[in-house]
Amino acid sequence: MNRSHASTTDSPSSDSDSTSVQCDKTGRTLIVSWHWPPTKRASTQVLSTLFGSASPKAFTVLTRDMQQLNSDDATPVPDLPTHAIGRPTKSDEDGTIRTWIASIITAFRIWRKGRSQSVDRVLAVYPHRYSLLAGWLIARSSNVPLVVYMHDLFAETQIARNKPKRAFWNWVDRKVMQEASLVVVPTREFAEHYQRRGVKQTWVLPHCIASCQNQTLIPALDSGLRLTYAGSIYQAHEDSIARLLKGTERLDDLSLTFLSQPHPMLAGRDVQWLDRSSVMQKLADSHVLVVALGHDTPYPAEVHGCFPSKIVDYLAVGRPMLAVVPPGCFVDRFVKETGCGISVSSRNPVDIRAAIEAFKNPQRLEQFAKAARTEAAKLDSAFWMDELTKQLAQIGMQAATDWQTSRESHQRSDPAQFSPHRPTCEV
Repeated sequence: MNRSHASTTDSPSSDSDSTSVQCDKTGRTLIVSWHWPPTKRASTQVLSTLFGSASPKAFTVLTRDMQQLNSDDATPVPDLPTHAIGRPTKSDEDGTIRTWIASIITAFRIWRKGRSQSVDRVLAVYPHRYSLLAGWLIARSSNVPLVVYMHDLFAETQIARNKPKRAFWNWVDRKVMQEASLVVVPTREFAEHYQRRGVKQTWVLPHCIASCQNQTLIPALDSGLRLTYAGSIYQAHEDSIARLLKGTERLDDLSLTFLSQPHPMLAGRDVQWLDRSSVMQKLADSHVLVVALGHDTPYPAEVHGCFPSKIVDYLAVGRPMLAVVPPGCFVDRFVKETGCGISVSSRNPVDIRAAIEAFKNPQRLEQFAKAARTEAAKLDSAFWMDELTKQLAQIGMQAATDWQTSRESHQRSDPAQFSPHRPTCEV
């Protein structure tokens, strides 16, 4: 199936001056992404926000047959030429031999379609291993540079129990990282992780915000402090959620809402599962928004470096954050360095209670909110799309350049638009 937004590809841009010049320098990039809007996945939301301001003259997308979702839940589809490749089964759940065969067939179809495209480079998107595999094969067979975007880690979070299958995917991970011209990651911690593995061609692209239209004044504290957590509860942070629940027990003038799917840990709690527009309104009606990552997790490297996509929604509405996270992780560093909230990195629920008491001070609450609004302005999606376009333009053009130096994007940030200290973009 070919879903191409031909009108945007063939018609000239309204401001063709700077955009056309940039596209001419960049050439065309083939994006290979197993998940593409519209879906509810967090990584897809990140891609939708970033590529929402991309030029259709510079990108083509290859993806699986896209889901049809309720308009309130669907992620906006970037206006790019998109080829949706049919898959043999409707279900995309991992773990069955039928799904595995269907995924292999779909990856082969994507590879076959991709190698027929006339492009200057391939951008393979992870967190799905089959799009990483297909993108790598397309780049090899087409003899064009490979760029990979790693929303999460790969081999470090492998869940395959079958030893031969696990060994195969670990081999793919090594080959992809060895052959990639550039590895794009969302945090400095992930960049350092790959550099320790010997991957030197890294560049940090933070999650972005398309607009901050929901930014309003912080609600009055007359009816008590309102805390909200957005996102599902799963193994990566269950122990921190347990400490959060313990730390908020029997506190006066406090409400804690979970915008989550039902979970045994949340029995008897205020749990709501809403469409995206309602979620954003609920976040704006809150005083403090919660991020939780576990100390006790089978994925310590992932937790250490991950950039939870809920953070950009929190910043977009300009609300302070309470982070219940391990010490030294990206979220801990981000909250402390930006001053947009309080990070509790101990395992003692008493420290969570102390942080909540600090949020009850209206002056401090506004101070945190002001810092959140400042950080939100730094994550403008149009700016970062332009930065990514510049990085792609350099691929294959600077063979003799020291990649590690040339990929430090924060050194080229406009000092009039961004503060010198940019914790989300330092490599």
